[in-house]
Amino acid sequence: MRRLLLYSILLLSAFSVFADLGEDGYYRVRNASTKRFAYLMDNKGWFDVATSSAEVQALELYRDPVRVLSDPASVFYVSHVDIQSSKISYDIAGQRTSVHGFLDEYVKIMKDKKIDGMQSYLVYASKSGLTKYLGDRRSDNSVEKGLSSVDVSGDRRLWYFLPVDASSEDCYFGVSPTVSAGGKHYYPLYAAFPFKAYSKGMKFYIITRIDSRGAVVIKEAEGVIPESTPVIVECSGQDASGNRLDIGGKPSASTSGNLLKGVCFDNNDVIHYNRTPFDKKSMRVLTVKNGKLVFGEGNYDFVPRNQAYLQLTDVSQYNTSDFVVMTEEEYKKEFSAVETIPVSVPVDVYGLDGRLIKSGIFKDDVSSLGKGLYIIRYGEVSEKLIVR
Repeated sequence: MRRLLLYSILLLSAFSVFADLGEDGYYRVRNASTKRFAYLMDNKGWFDVATSSAEVQALELYRDPVRVLSDPASVFYVSHVDIQSSKISYDIAGQRTSVHGFLDEYVKIMKDKKIDGMQSYLVYASKSGLTKYLGDRRSDNSVEKGLSSVDVSGDRRLWYFLPVDASSEDCYFGVSPTVSAGGKHYYPLYAAFPFKAYSKGMKFYIITRIDSRGAVVIKEAEGVIPESTPVIVECSGQDASGNRLDIGGKPSASTSGNLLKGVCFDNNDVIHYNRTPFDKKSMRVLTVKNGKLVFGEGNYDFVPRNQAYLQLTDVSQYNTSDFVVMTEEEYKKEFSAVETIPVSVPVDVYGLDGRLIKSGIFKDDVSSLGKGLYIIRYGEVSEKLIVR
């Protein structure tokens, strides 16, 4: 009985070494030796037993403690996936992918020693007898950028797992606005994690309508924004510390019909090249023109990562390059007293009974249909037209 009890204590002690990371959740990962933070910048990599090597440079390392606070690529979801031989396996996810997603391997996270009073961990993967530990190859702490590698020894293989917490002094996620108009500050955010406002005064908007005459209609999305949902963030101020997000939670905001798009990656590395060309004809970015918040032409070659943008489906339908951002009330007020459909676009003509009479003609040609009262439509816009 005593021997069995001793065996049980030893087994539990060994198990706790692997189980000490805590609950599944959102973390930042920081090298305990070089103090560089990890960012997921791509979704490619490999783990090759035949050559005893692995390629993990999708993970980039940077030291700046300020940049990390507002970069979505620095936020990882760490989750338990199975239990084998008293060792818990984990997946580390971010940017709509995960370690298992591009390496086809789960990892082990093993408790190690304390450094600077904080608990550190080893992160490693094993396959067919081959074990590789993740580390920072670059030891020079004065250099901003590190180099992720599996061929590292010593303390540069040790990592901190820092829970992302909106109430934390130095491990929160906050939005740094890039656009200001009308005394308010905005950011076009595309993040792979769900979130809601933590700081007071923050709002999130989706786009529900594009008007060919130069307007987009926004709708506020309240509650928890679903992961991978591009939104316009209205910030409380200009500093990220006052624009904090509470990351995680069950999505509850209605974002159906959202016309915004977004991408996670913009990586120009030779091995990890992963970019989306910016089409200046059909893509628009959040900016300011004549003091108004607009989606206008962007001076980009590639879509910036983790940013929302507007995709025009058929550029031939639009008479302007800029689209003023409006609420539904502002939109109705702006266009209620003006001609709703320009003469330069083809329209569909209906009778009062809803029957389609003619499709693809211009307003000036409706008179050829004879006297009467017609309904003409262009997209979602319609108006009455009398031919006398």
